[in-house]
Amino acid sequence: MAVESTEYTQSTYDRVADGYDELWSRHVVQPNERLTRELRLARGERLADLACGTGLYTVEMARRVAPGQVVAVDYSERMLAAARDRAAGEGLSLSLVHAKAEDFVAIAESESFDVISCRFALAYVDWREVLPRMGRLLRRGGRVGLLTSVNRSTPQFLELFDRYRRSFGTAWSLYRHAGGSFAKAFRLYHQMRGIFGDGHFIVVPDDIESAAERLAAGGLTVRDTWTDRIRLWFESGEAAVAWIRDSGYATHPSLARVDREGLRFLAALFAAGMETFREPRGVPVDLVIGGVIAERRH
Repeated sequence: MAVESTEYTQSTYDRVADGYDELWSRHVVQPNERLTRELRLARGERLADLACGTGLYTVEMARRVAPGQVVAVDYSERMLAAARDRAAGEGLSLSLVHAKAEDFVAIAESESFDVISCRFALAYVDWREVLPRMGRLLRRGGRVGLLTSVNRSTPQFLELFDRYRRSFGTAWSLYRHAGGSFAKAFRLYHQMRGIFGDGHFIVVPDDIESAAERLAAGGLTVRDTWTDRIRLWFESGEAAVAWIRDSGYATHPSLARVDREGLRFLAALFAAGMETFREPRGVPVDLVIGGVIAERRH
C-alpha cells in the first residue's frame, strides 16, 4: 500500500484508543488467543509486539515470557499509553517504542528477538517489503506470529464500494445529497472520483498464504497458517458504518482528502447500502482473518 499520510493513521488511532477494545478487540479474541498459544512462548524470551495497540495481548504475552523483556511498538501515543497503564495494572513492565512498525523493523538490531508478534498492522505498511525483513531480527529458533485481515474481509462493504464507484446512480445520489446543486455535487463527485475511482483502498494480502510467502522470502520456515471467519451483527446499516469508522477498521489515508460533506455523503450512502444485506438477525459484517507462524531454523 502506498501510504499517503501516516499522520492520519496515527491521529485516527489516537482518537479511537479509549473505545478500541470494546469496538474491535472483543470481536477477535479467538484468533488472538490462538496466535498467542501457537507462538509457544517461554519464560525469559525477548519479544517485540509490533502495532501493540492497547496492549491487551501484549500483556498476556508478557506474563508468559516474564522475566523476559517485551518491547511494545505503536505509532499511536494514546495506544502506547493504554498499553503502559494496562501492564502497570498487572505489575508488568513494557519497553515502549513510539514508531511505525516498518521503521522499527528497519532499525532494530539483528538477531535480537526470540519472538515477533504483529497483529492487524499490514493494512498500514508495505507488507510485501516489510515481512521478509522480519527474519533478520530473530535469533535461531525464533518465531514470527502474524494476524491480518485479508482482501475478502468485510465483503459487504467491499461489494458496495465496487458497486458505487462504477454506478451512475451514485452520481444521482450525490446530486440529491447536495440539495440539487449541480456545482456542489460536481465538486464532491470529482473529489471522490479522484480518490476512489481506481478501486484501490486498503491493500492487505489476498490470502494468508501470500503473507506466509513473504515471510519465507526472508529465510523463515512457515510452521502453520489458518483462516478464521467471524460474523458481526448490527441493528442497522447506520450502526455498521459507525462501527467500521469508530473502530478504526476503515482507516485509510485517502479519507483525509475527503471533506466533511463528502464523508457525510459516504456514511449515508453506505448505511443505506448495508441495509440490502439485512437478515432476520440484523445487518451482518463478515471479518476474514488469517494467521501464520513462521520460524527461523538456521
